[in-house]
Amino acid sequence: MKVRSLCIIFIIFASTVNIEVEYLSETSLYMSTETGCNADRNDSWTVGLIYCTGEMQSGYTLFSPMASNTSFLIDEYGREVHKWVSPGNHRPGLSAYLLDDGDLLRTANLGPNQPGEFTGGGSAGKIERISWDGALEWSWSYSSDMYRSHHDVEPLPNGNVLMIAWEYRNASEAAEAGKYPQSDSSRALGTTSVWPDRIIEVKPIGIDNAEIVWQWSFWDHMIQDYDPNKANYGVVAEHPELLDVNFIDSVGGASGGRDWLHCNGIDYNAHLDQIAISCKNTNEIYIIDHSTTTEEAAGHTGGNSGKGGDILYRYGNPESYQRGTSDDQVLFAQHDVQWISAGYPDEGSLMIFNNGNGRDTLYSSVDVITPPINGSVYDISTTEPYGPDNLTWSWDMGTDMYSSAISGSTRLANGNTLITFGMQGTLIEVDHTGEIVWKYISPVNNLGIMTQGDSIFSGNGNKVFKVTRHIATEPALKGRDLTPLDYIEQWEDNCPDQESIPYDVDGDGCIDDTDGDGIDDSVDICHGHDDNIDTDLDNLPDGCDDLIDNDGDGIANPDDLCQGHDDGIDLDNDSIPDGCDSLIDSDGDGVSDMLDRCNGSDDGLDFDNDTIPDDCDDLIDTDNDGIGDDLDACPQTNTSSGITVDSIGCALNQIDSDGDGVSDDIDICPGFNDTIDTDGNGIPDDCDNLTDDSSNTDEVTSQTNNLSELRYAIGGLMLIILVIYLRKTQADNS
Repeated sequence: MKVRSLCIIFIIFASTVNIEVEYLSETSLYMSTETGCNADRNDSWTVGLIYCTGEMQSGYTLFSPMASNTSFLIDEYGREVHKWVSPGNHRPGLSAYLLDDGDLLRTANLGPNQPGEFTGGGSAGKIERISWDGALEWSWSYSSDMYRSHHDVEPLPNGNVLMIAWEYRNASEAAEAGKYPQSDSSRALGTTSVWPDRIIEVKPIGIDNAEIVWQWSFWDHMIQDYDPNKANYGVVAEHPELLDVNFIDSVGGASGGRDWLHCNGIDYNAHLDQIAISCKNTNEIYIIDHSTTTEEAAGHTGGNSGKGGDILYRYGNPESYQRGTSDDQVLFAQHDVQWISAGYPDEGSLMIFNNGNGRDTLYSSVDVITPPINGSVYDISTTEPYGPDNLTWSWDMGTDMYSSAISGSTRLANGNTLITFGMQGTLIEVDHTGEIVWKYISPVNNLGIMTQGDSIFSGNGNKVFKVTRHIATEPALKGRDLTPLDYIEQWEDNCPDQESIPYDVDGDGCIDDTDGDGIDDSVDICHGHDDNIDTDLDNLPDGCDDLIDNDGDGIANPDDLCQGHDDGIDLDNDSIPDGCDSLIDSDGDGVSDMLDRCNGSDDGLDFDNDTIPDDCDDLIDTDNDGIGDDLDACPQTNTSSGITVDSIGCALNQIDSDGDGVSDDIDICPGFNDTIDTDGNGIPDDCDNLTDDSSNTDEVTSQTNNLSELRYAIGGLMLIILVIYLRKTQADNS
């Protein structure tokens, strides 16, 4: 009982000092912890933290609102921990990553006034590296009338950076590549210029320069079946390692234009030394070999794969290489392909945010696939499309959540998945079963910082490309000041002195009492129940008490056999607790333990009737002669008349010591045979000093006379006894 009370005191104390809480076991009882999150906002909350549970991956979430020049690091409650502001005042274009040294690597959108005749969604043109303290450590522009970076970057272990970029190809180059000459809407836009994608690896130099140390281009790996006079002519279905320059998707209709591929996501696998690329307009992901030289990357041999820069693996739309139809398409304008890190659930598989743009029913999903790989080589038949046929893992909310563009997803260390519905600026974390454990809505839109309660669609939305989650022990955050600051969003705070998160559901800034028991949620022991109802007074409200036990015996009240007493105390093991037992009789002899003279034995067994039960009687003496029955040779001797017994319990009249048939009490000649009396004088021979001799006649006569007198005396005495006996008998009969 004392331990329980101390635990409750600790819970209340911890809640008052803002230690965060999570569920305990299967009850609704909350226990204080240093990590975890619990919040469930009502409909009045439109931005910021909406929902969280203790099942979330603890840590800090990095996100870069597309409408802002600022990247934010927030804790699980949505409080700002740190932020980086673009020194060039650039909005993201689109991704941002936290590096091991605490620097922020972010793409930067140079805006609509960039050189070149083309622009498209996700345009960037620049990359920035900002220190933890906000200083610009490095920036580099990759934007001209011939190329432009866009969407995503990938920091490499060697400090270099992979970037996605459009590259300009004029009308003559397009025609030479065998593009259709038609200009109708169902085909490519004739022989006008196109902007396919390339991948470059850049090495930062100084504070504003870089060297391109490796590059790869889709343009070097194309095939077409339109013009046999071109060098890249062939049977498309026989060459899935190449890209059909004339492919026009039948679902979505986005490919074939000037933004031919619209690649939007990139990831690097150091173990395989391979790069994964997501390209929205072909509805496919691709894997290429990074181990090549730039020259090998432009050809078809070399590298670990031996295939140069050819496509090692592709997935999502077999129609694009003529091994399927639109019915076989499984990716729809997807964004953000990533390998799942080693040590994480489904490690080595690929996670894809599948936007669903072009599905018959519009919804977005997160899909995990496990490519058919043997070592570093991907398996494919000569006629069938790349597998797998089935997903390793998938999650969606149906039509309740759909993002037509941007967005991303990533697997976390605890097996949860962090998902960005980019068009809605909504961040969701789900566990491996698909249950939502955290939800946050970006409070930044094109009008600036939003106020709690504002519609998220005001000011043209609050878009976010994709986010990442980091824990305090990572190199980037280790040793940093991660003290939570204020919330990013603006809101009316009626209780400015209270730390109301996560105990404010109605958004007034005050700690709520959601169950109406008069106890604030911050110190409420049993949420959803009345803390004041505690039947057994154990400091655990009944609503959260697994054991309501008024007498504290460990038996719940409904099952308690003896209320007010300890059911566990049953000395006589008769299934009746002692507190309610009218007869506590441990030895079952019918005598209560309090009155029992011989515990453990039957008090009713008293063979010698001395009131001492036999099992506790040191001397069982049936004839009461002082000799125990175990030693008594004459156990039936009646000593009430004063008869004494010997050491074996026998009286003289019960003993014939000399075995002559005469008991010792009347034995005339002890030690000898009394029956031998030769002269018949009544004296056994062995004790007779006078035998039958004529010379002693007088003496014999005298002795005979004496014996005769003795006989007469004895006879008279016996006669008297007989008379007394007869009179007594007559009296008794009358």
